[in-house]
Amino acid sequence: MDKVIWVEILSRQDVIARFRFEKDEIRIGRGYDNDVIVDDPYVSPSHLRITRSEAGLVADDAGTPNGTFVNGGKSKIGRLLLNGGEPIRIGRTFIRVRGGDFKVPAERIDVPSNGAGTLPLALLSGAGVIALEVMSSWFSEISEPKLSHYLTPLSNVALLALIWIGGWTVLCRIFSGQARFERNLLIGLAGLFSYSFYTELSQFAAYALTWRSAVSYDYIAMWSVIAAAAFFHLREIGPSGLRVKAVSVAALLAIVIIVQTLKQSDLTADFGRQTTARRLMPPFLRIAPVQDEESFFSGIQQLKTKLDSDRARMSKEEQSR
Repeated sequence: MDKVIWVEILSRQDVIARFRFEKDEIRIGRGYDNDVIVDDPYVSPSHLRITRSEAGLVADDAGTPNGTFVNGGKSKIGRLLLNGGEPIRIGRTFIRVRGGDFKVPAERIDVPSNGAGTLPLALLSGAGVIALEVMSSWFSEISEPKLSHYLTPLSNVALLALIWIGGWTVLCRIFSGQARFERNLLIGLAGLFSYSFYTELSQFAAYALTWRSAVSYDYIAMWSVIAAAAFFHLREIGPSGLRVKAVSVAALLAIVIIVQTLKQSDLTADFGRQTTARRLMPPFLRIAPVQDEESFFSGIQQLKTKLDSDRARMSKEEQSR
């Protein structure tokens, strides 16, 4: 039987410290007379004893006030046969105890990620964003062309992308130890391209087809793209807890959309229907038939008739009171 025992101090399932012993009894606690000293105010001076039995390694709690728990369990344990897989919690510290003969899983297949395939996709997304912004500025041109009309939107987009991608890269470097700049660049620029493409498409639909829904609810697309990009950035920071991250991002997305929908509903109630086409485009892009003069004034007359009728009805109701 292998007499080596490994005690690991964990943080979010990652090993932050590992101790090797060749003895049959190990004591763990906050006191300096222990084999493993845990700097946790919720751990007792003599908290846990690890011994070897015929069945394997055994953990015995020393009758501590805060107790010992298996992983995230809520039931205190006095004695536990360790399997080396599940961590145990003492105080607010997770530890794991394994014998030298513990069988680790097979190695993962390493797929090199040197940015060779990621960087071209990121640059292609960036080129797409630039093309869409230039096209948008050209469609919005109603006076003499000026270089500033094109450079100002591009500089604003570049600054926004720099802040977003740089922030996630720094967080990735802090929490995972690797910046992963190329992948964060791809995620940020791909999200920006997706929203820019949707914006141009919705503006075209509003002008060419008089379809207002895509523009009226474009904030849903914006927040959805932001949420998707944030989730992929979080996945780059760490692959663990993806379900929790997805649920958290989805919940925040739902809250933001509901709040903004209510706000937009209040604005519509206060100021009437909001603008459909926010940008004029060349006439040749118009697909829906333009309303002729006779139809236009006929609609105005119908509206006037309805308003006169409503005023007369309200006047009669006030007189009857």
